[in-house]
Amino acid sequence: MKRWHRWTAACCALALTAVLTAPGGRAGREDTYAGTGEVVGYYAAWASHSGFTPDRLPAEELTQINYAFAQIDPDTGGLALEYETRDRKNLEALRALRREHPHLDLVISVGGWSDSQYFSDVAATAAGRETFAAACAAFLKTHDLDGVDLDWEYPVSGASGSAGRPADKGNFTLLLQAVRRALDRLERQEGREYTLSVAGAAGTWYLRNIEPRAVAEMVDHIFIMGYDFAGPWSQRTGLNAPMSSISSSVQAYLDSGVPAEKLVLGIPLYGYRYQGVSGGSQGVGGTFDSAASVTWRWVKANALKDTSLSGFRRDQVPFLFGNRTFISYEDPQSVAVKASLAAEQSLGGIGFWELSQDDDGELVRAAAAAFGAADGFRDVAADAWYASAVEYVRRRGLMQGVTATAFRPAVSGSGGIRAALLCRLAGSPQTGACDFYDVPAGAYYASAAAWAQARGVVTGYGDGTFRPDGAVTRQQLAAMLYRYARLQGADLSAGADLTAYPDGDTVPAYAREALSWAVGAGVLRGRADGRLDGGGTASRAELAVLLQRFCQEVLELE
Repeated sequence: MKRWHRWTAACCALALTAVLTAPGGRAGREDTYAGTGEVVGYYAAWASHSGFTPDRLPAEELTQINYAFAQIDPDTGGLALEYETRDRKNLEALRALRREHPHLDLVISVGGWSDSQYFSDVAATAAGRETFAAACAAFLKTHDLDGVDLDWEYPVSGASGSAGRPADKGNFTLLLQAVRRALDRLERQEGREYTLSVAGAAGTWYLRNIEPRAVAEMVDHIFIMGYDFAGPWSQRTGLNAPMSSISSSVQAYLDSGVPAEKLVLGIPLYGYRYQGVSGGSQGVGGTFDSAASVTWRWVKANALKDTSLSGFRRDQVPFLFGNRTFISYEDPQSVAVKASLAAEQSLGGIGFWELSQDDDGELVRAAAAAFGAADGFRDVAADAWYASAVEYVRRRGLMQGVTATAFRPAVSGSGGIRAALLCRLAGSPQTGACDFYDVPAGAYYASAAAWAQARGVVTGYGDGTFRPDGAVTRQQLAAMLYRYARLQGADLSAGADLTAYPDGDTVPAYAREALSWAVGAGVLRGRADGRLDGGGTASRAELAVLLQRFCQEVLELE
């Protein structure tokens, strides 16, 4: 759920956990509109085989990457990797990508068009559902992933040779309930959140075969597959993703009782080329001899340069026709229109199938820009206790969203942001290399860490490390702000008696003076339960509030 500019990686390094003392402030899934502002991209296992490896993904534009696909093992009812060696290599590369972009959620997608044949069986019995759910949780723990996406194509009707039965309608809900319970248990064990989503077809027939409201209650979002309205299976040529069909499909989900914030509109990064076309209007609605999918990458490199093809636009999507060839595809303008519809309808996000088909991220960026231009951060409610602070730090350039439309207020910050924030506040001065051996020269925070070390704003740890991947604690922030205030010649006379807090005597020596000052100056306050919680992690919302107070109360900035 995020942004459409390539915000610096430092901004992307923040996530959710703790909150300041404020009315209703809590960490967890309820802190944001569930599913709001997501930008989801599917990445297929086979993409790396053709050279599009995970390191080429436009991670700065995405909030969630769904790795497609895991299979259901018919013998055990659990999950299995389809391409064992390649999948493990891809998953490791995705985890490396997440380390560079900590805002990303990595999700395993199960099923898909070719591997949905066993869903009906595992969902048919309570034992089967519990076995599958436990396997999902175990898979996430084993591979260090953030959630599960069920791409069952399709309950009741089946597809691509997969079996379906009428009972799938209710069993689908029961399966999701079982998986959600398993993920909740895992959350308690691991101390982190796990997402659950589903991919759903763009048609009323699909909604009749599930229990839409019940499904929506169980998942973080439903990914509407807003494509394949026509293709090689059709009797006549047609547009892959016409806007009238997309709009009707979204409305059908809303009319079925699914909340707008639970919907992610899927956008294709591919089209179809029909050959041997006869009849129709400019090729639309004609008969054809053969058809196959084509990527946006191929369209740009080949079709758009073919002088025998003329360009047209209908129902707000482009197509080419000439020499008995008809090509329906997406371009930056058409994906922006779809993303704008998602924003206008206040949907929870947008998404893409499949990321390797747009290898330079052109379509992803265009859609993200349109979605983000609609109305600020979609996960920051106007009456949120941190709303004014978020706007303040955004306006001053101290923090931005994780994507164009999502701030992710509850996500906790990584260590890399510690120096970067104050370096920005100081005007991003340049300096040489730092001495921390765990700060690579090319890291986004390297120059900020060097500046902060040279100015005494950060001192690192006793073993000579900076620990950029560690979570930011409240006492670390207090110490940084205190040192920066001293550097700026600010008044440091304020102080508070830490023994007034039940955990005041647990504050380490290095942070006692800084915490006393921060509390006395009104920059930092105790938790709702009365604790100081100096060692607690700081969320993005908390960072924004602390920075606003620090700027206005200590530095006396507007």
